[in-house]
Amino acid sequence: MLVKYAVSGGRLLKLDTSPAPSAEPDAPAPRPVWFDMLHPMQDEEAEVEALLGIDVPTREDMDEIEHSSRIYAENGAVYLTASVLSASQTLDPVLAPITFVLTPGALVTLRYHEPRAINLFAERAQRSDHGLTGAVPVLLALLDALVDRVADLLEHEGKGIDAIARHVFSERKGRPRQAREFSLMMERIGQRGELNTKIRESLVTFERIAGAIAQHLDAAKTTRDQRGRVKTLVRDIRSLTEHAGFHAGRITFLLDATLGLVGIEQNGIIKIFSVAAVVRSCQCGAAPFPGGEGSEISLCRGAYDAKKRQANAPAGREQWL
Repeated sequence: MLVKYAVSGGRLLKLDTSPAPSAEPDAPAPRPVWFDMLHPMQDEEAEVEALLGIDVPTREDMDEIEHSSRIYAENGAVYLTASVLSASQTLDPVLAPITFVLTPGALVTLRYHEPRAINLFAERAQRSDHGLTGAVPVLLALLDALVDRVADLLEHEGKGIDAIARHVFSERKGRPRQAREFSLMMERIGQRGELNTKIRESLVTFERIAGAIAQHLDAAKTTRDQRGRVKTLVRDIRSLTEHAGFHAGRITFLLDATLGLVGIEQNGIIKIFSVAAVVRSCQCGAAPFPGGEGSEISLCRGAYDAKKRQANAPAGREQWL
């Protein structure tokens, strides 16, 4: 699917194949500034390549992890690939690449999944003025929306970690935890850890492309406002990276604490079985302890008394006389 957007009055204008009712017949069509490609077909790729004179990367090219394969310049266009999260509220969040192609007059986004932040940005930018005047402002505003979404995920993740911590360290009031409860706690901690890992990986790619954009803007001698927005974006990304590292430390601590609690519960069970085994080994058909006059004496007690008499017996040659 290929969606084209133009800019008008600082807003995005979604272009349709049919002309607007109020448009004059001889009025020129708005020039597309943003080409959003979602699962593009071959004819859509050919159309974008012909209009902008670029080569649209293949899905295999986007999956490359080398830095040189994700950020490069070719034929006057800058290719930037970042790993972006989607379906983050599910048990199986997706981390997949999105390629941004910045040309002198247009921006192309190529993706094979649907991060919520992109759709929200497109909707909001059509309703209100975001100061969009060209391809570079659209790219910076889009990256701001993606980073803001990561910040929301970190905030949600922090609340989830707090809930797990309360559950791990809650007072049980004598009721031991069951194995199923420990299993659920480990699953929740593992899910938070997996999400945190993907968030940190995404932030690393965002910081890389933000640095590449800063270099490109310096070389292109763009406005001070745009360069300032890139610096702010880099600071935000680094701050979020530190916060994600803090969450990773808390997750590790909770995992260690949970494993410690499992060990304590296992030691308690082993202690109970050990005491039961000792008691069982001393139960040799005797009367209840302590025995009274006329009651049978246990064999264990008798064996103990015999051993004591043997220790107190005289030693040496007199013992045989």
